[in-house]
Amino acid sequence: MYLVTTTVPAGALPGEAPLIERIRRLARPEDHLEHVHVLRAPGGGAHLTLFLGHLDGAATERAAARLVTRALPRAAGTQLDWTPARPLVSALEELGAGARNARHDRELPTQEPDNR
Repeated sequence: MYLVTTTVPAGALPGEAPLIERIRRLARPEDHLEHVHVLRAPGGGAHLTLFLGHLDGAATERAAARLVTRALPRAAGTQLDWTPARPLVSALEELGAGARNARHDRELPTQEPDNR
């Protein structure tokens, strides 16, 4: 699975929920859309992240661009600022959620009640 993020300008946003629903309605099975996340950006725009289940980044980028371009007004498609597709595993490892970062030698806290 890959993540693709774009910044959508304020004037192009119909609203968070309607944008997510519009993208979901436009998605075809071959887009492999798993999840859409919208985070408001300063200035009224938004950071839009699509989680797509493609096997390579190039196919993911094409599917994401097609979905978002169809979901937004025509003029907005030329104003989008895309980041390259990124594997979900890499993003999780960077955030510290990967198994490589987990310490397996930590002690668990005692399960006995605190009588102090």
